[in-house]
Amino acid sequence: MAIQGNKFVDKVDQLFGHLAEWAVNHRAIVLLLSLLFLSAGLYFASMVKSDNSLDAYFDKSDPAYIAYSEYLDEFLSDEVTYIVYKVPERTHGPFNIDAMRQVAQLSQAFADEVPYVRDVISLPTVEFIRADGDSISVDELMLDFPESQSELLELRKEVLNRPLYVNYLINAKADYAAIILEMERSSVDPLEKIIYDEALGNQLENLYPQVSDNKIREILARPEYAGIDFFVTGDVPMNSAYNHVFMEDAAIGTLVTLVVLAILSSLLFRVSLVALFGPLAVVVLSIVMVMGMMGAFGWVLGLFFGIVPTLICAVGVAQAVHILLEFQRAYGETGDRKASVKAAIAKVGGACLLASITTAVGFLVMTVSQLKVLSEMALYAASGVIFTFVLSMTLLVVVLASGKSGARSGGESAPTHSDKPAVLPAVLSFVEACIAVNLKRPMMLLMLGGAVLLVSLIGLAQIKVDFNFLEDFKPHVEWRQDTEVAESVMGGILNVTYIIDTNDAEGVKRPDLLKAIESVQNFAESQPLVKKAYSVVDIQKDLNRSFHGDDPAWYRLPEARDLIAQYFLVYEISGGEELQEFVSQDYSRTVMELRVEMTGSAAITELLKTIDDYIAANPLPNAQVRKTGIGLMWVKMGEYIAETQLYGYSLIFIMVAGFLCVAFGSVKVGMLAMIPNLAPVVVVLGLMGWLGIHLDYMKLLLATIAIGIAVDDTLHLVIRFRRCFLQTGNYRRALEDAMRDVGPALVITTVILIGAFSCYLLSNMAIISSFGVLLCVAISVALLADMLFMPALLLITKPFGPEFDPKAAL
Repeated sequence: MAIQGNKFVDKVDQLFGHLAEWAVNHRAIVLLLSLLFLSAGLYFASMVKSDNSLDAYFDKSDPAYIAYSEYLDEFLSDEVTYIVYKVPERTHGPFNIDAMRQVAQLSQAFADEVPYVRDVISLPTVEFIRADGDSISVDELMLDFPESQSELLELRKEVLNRPLYVNYLINAKADYAAIILEMERSSVDPLEKIIYDEALGNQLENLYPQVSDNKIREILARPEYAGIDFFVTGDVPMNSAYNHVFMEDAAIGTLVTLVVLAILSSLLFRVSLVALFGPLAVVVLSIVMVMGMMGAFGWVLGLFFGIVPTLICAVGVAQAVHILLEFQRAYGETGDRKASVKAAIAKVGGACLLASITTAVGFLVMTVSQLKVLSEMALYAASGVIFTFVLSMTLLVVVLASGKSGARSGGESAPTHSDKPAVLPAVLSFVEACIAVNLKRPMMLLMLGGAVLLVSLIGLAQIKVDFNFLEDFKPHVEWRQDTEVAESVMGGILNVTYIIDTNDAEGVKRPDLLKAIESVQNFAESQPLVKKAYSVVDIQKDLNRSFHGDDPAWYRLPEARDLIAQYFLVYEISGGEELQEFVSQDYSRTVMELRVEMTGSAAITELLKTIDDYIAANPLPNAQVRKTGIGLMWVKMGEYIAETQLYGYSLIFIMVAGFLCVAFGSVKVGMLAMIPNLAPVVVVLGLMGWLGIHLDYMKLLLATIAIGIAVDDTLHLVIRFRRCFLQTGNYRRALEDAMRDVGPALVITTVILIGAFSCYLLSNMAIISSFGVLLCVAISVALLADMLFMPALLLITKPFGPEFDPKAAL
């Protein structure tokens, strides 16, 4: 009976019992320290900024990040605001002359007023190449604004006859048009470059892209632009939408979670206002300390932070339930608050410590991720879990010990509690039903559990990594609605860039290279997901056409290198400016940009592989090709998620299993305890596989959170089972006593966790809401595994040694 000699948890419980006694006797110190931590947390929390740019996702040493930064340094930012518009109640739509005047005025307002705008491209302002005798002229399409509707309609014919502008500034039907704001800042710029007003500091609304997006929307809402329907999409509004949604979710979600937890605690078991205040104070202070930690270390409020406050609330209150129920039981017997607090902590302190460590470990393994924002979240989420534990052992203890104690004789009578926790009768009934089925049908439960795991494993093998930034938002979110309109009428909001490097000054002027680029461009445009492709080839073809009297038959590449060089020279002399976005100053490098439909990352990855294979089979002469751009960075995120899934999941299983073996002092018990803890992970991922739900950057966290929380309940149950067995020497009796003792707490914590995680449904992010639903399923499976599988497993395997007579052992 080696396990009986394991006194690790017992000694930890005794230690925490003494800690609780100290905290009660020095409550002034505990409260003072809590206030100091609150003040420090609030101070540093004021320094935290929200950031969902690429700079928040990627480490600066990441090769993909470096390549993108180098591209921006040479070819300027590729981030834009893409505004599609229609004129629904006027003849000729976007080419109605009054509407065109509005758009011209609007374009000027954007150029003059929007922070960080580099250029505004619209039908009135777009660079247009025209034949001018034996030469060309390059100027704005409507430098001399048309004087009549008929003149404007002639311009419409010219624009629609130029492939360069169709499905870029005007759709083929000419009922939708676009305004493009090219930005001088990008998502990889450091903080000091994106603060608009130094006096206002780094508050969210004073940073790029929020400050730019807010101004754009303020201008569009002005009455002088009435009668035009605008649909705002692109990189700038997408990043801004993410930042606003996350901030709102974190604020509203935390408040709603606290209310839900308070209501559930009141309904599920008898708890005084003081006892209810304690856990809420613990989780609020923990959240403040986490944000203070983020501010102190310069970590940002990114995508994953939105789930952390709710998670801390859920874990903190669930942990407090074990303490509260034991405190109520002891207080009902003694009527002495101080003694009851010490007794409660001495009974569950060790289990709470082990549970907190395993939950924290579940997050810490995510530090292996190459996504910076995820590895940072792993650190501050794990810290939040530890904060809740420390405060539960100190601040919560002080709160519970406050107030008058009851008297066992004379004066105020002591509370009259039974030896069962004061919980909802339905909870007790559920526990008794679980006890009965475990005692009657343990083998059937094991076989049923094994069958469920087998089916789930088959489904797990079918799961795929994929995500779609458009579908991350719920359908009612304005950015998603506007983007869907833009995708349907113009198409291709996501940008992927190919850099062609000849390693030779003037190398871009070679006819063979341009023909090879044209071939790749044509192949790319033949792919369903590519809606438009741009390169220096388009400029050369447009120049060739203009030099031949705007004859469409000449919209092709010139064949002589000297002619190509001459076209470039005349273009620059004529005032053309678009070339700098496609060609380096020495003409050694050029870019080909693809506008790709915003679809799943897996489909985009397959698209890029198809294009890469074509380039490999049809290499560009004397040139190297590499990919970059915003679209590729999103694809990289998908790759990193897959890698994190492989390493992170494997690492957490190994670490938690090892930890359980050490905690229980037995490899056998530790490994047995892992079986039901794998259930929530395997079942949920298997369910996702069967239902075709893809693993995205949020659902990636399911396994780490689910196993961390599942282990908590298993620890409480197995530790209690062991103690009951040492007292009774009988496994069936130990099962009954342990489940009656700890079972109600497991049920209540599960309901509380489900209530807390259900608050994710309020998020405007569909990806967070679906994560909440699946996490609730995982928590439910964890409860069933602990109540209907783990007891049966212990009953069958008898891991604590043979049964014995306690009296004979004395």
